[in-house]
Amino acid sequence: MANETLNVYAGELRAKYQKKINDTFIWASLALDALQQAATNHDFLDKEDFAVPSTRKGKTIRRTKRDLVRIFREAVANDFNYTVFTYLVAQTEAYLSDMICTVLKTDHRRLKTRIQGIDHVKKIDVDEVLDAANLTELIEGLIEKEMVSLFYASPEKQFEYISKVLGAEIDTDVINKWKEYKACRDLIVHNSGIINPVYISKVGAAARGVAGEQIKVDAKYLGRAIADMKAMIGRISTRIQKKNKT
Repeated sequence: MANETLNVYAGELRAKYQKKINDTFIWASLALDALQQAATNHDFLDKEDFAVPSTRKGKTIRRTKRDLVRIFREAVANDFNYTVFTYLVAQTEAYLSDMICTVLKTDHRRLKTRIQGIDHVKKIDVDEVLDAANLTELIEGLIEKEMVSLFYASPEKQFEYISKVLGAEIDTDVINKWKEYKACRDLIVHNSGIINPVYISKVGAAARGVAGEQIKVDAKYLGRAIADMKAMIGRISTRIQKKNKT
């Protein structure tokens, strides 16, 4: 029964997250077209006052036509793709998290999996045991803590853990691509997309630039990332289904 449950969930999660990624690409493409059209829409560019969210009711800001053209150009050149790419990485991480949680909830014994370099939960506070409504609640709390520790670990350690817990060996090329995508996302979120030594140390020879340069996320890179993320989701789910086939 446990194997059948895992097979069903693996298929459902693959379909769910591949669909979300495809849907994101569709609305992002439409939004990008709208941005590019707005940059040449003189009626819109002649508008000077814009309502913006604020704690003060009715807050507006003023932007000249030159300001608006600059805003649109910067968005199309970097900011828009940065935002979409960051969201795509988050969706892929959500798939990994959901898949691992499903496996751990289905087979509690896999919570014993240990990987050197991951700060696994080693002890349970007495209060947690006494305050838990039942064993299920206690185990779910353990799983949540394991997930936090896992996603703070390096991509190599994450995939080592995933391979053991899910029983799905991940190809080296998939791991290397995901390492760069994760490092690129971290660079965008934590360093405004400026390449630094931390990024270079994470990806090594796969670094897409030198320290001080702006990391490039153009349409080609974004398309390749989308294809790779969907493929990774597909491979993991398929291998789980094959391993647990009854």
